[in-house]
Amino acid sequence: MNFIIREYKNEDLDFIVGKHWDIYSTEYGYVKRSFYDYVKKTLEDFLAVTKFEREKIWIAEAEGKPIGAIALIIPDSEKPWEGQLRWFIVEKEYRKYGIGRALMDKLLEFAEKCEYKHIFLWTASNLGRALSFYNHQGFYETDRFLETEWCDEPIYEIKLEKDI
Repeated sequence: MNFIIREYKNEDLDFIVGKHWDIYSTEYGYVKRSFYDYVKKTLEDFLAVTKFEREKIWIAEAEGKPIGAIALIIPDSEKPWEGQLRWFIVEKEYRKYGIGRALMDKLLEFAEKCEYKHIFLWTASNLGRALSFYNHQGFYETDRFLETEWCDEPIYEIKLEKDI
């Protein structure tokens, strides 16, 4: 599988938001529109203020079309050495080709270059493959809470962290 990892372009907004909705609604039962609205708002809010100096979005692309994404952002925090992983997704038919690992490697390389010391992310209890992937990448659970807004079935939002 040939693919490239490139930086975000304005036309990637619809891919990131739409693909989150497609994957999370069909694969994980996130059928409430509030999830789509949340992804769109958080991404648009980020794009409105970032200068992409210590924050980036990367897109995996194959045959000229986006197939995955990942971002490293500065969270609302008093810790300038802390980053947050956001909007990580790979289209189902392109999984198992190392695309997720390549996106994660790009993020971690950039984080080290920018002298981040710690990265965290939020994921969900019903994303078993993602949890396994993050565990293999050295992330560990530090918090969880019950989430009822996005799915018909309650799930737990899980905070994972990694020192780099």
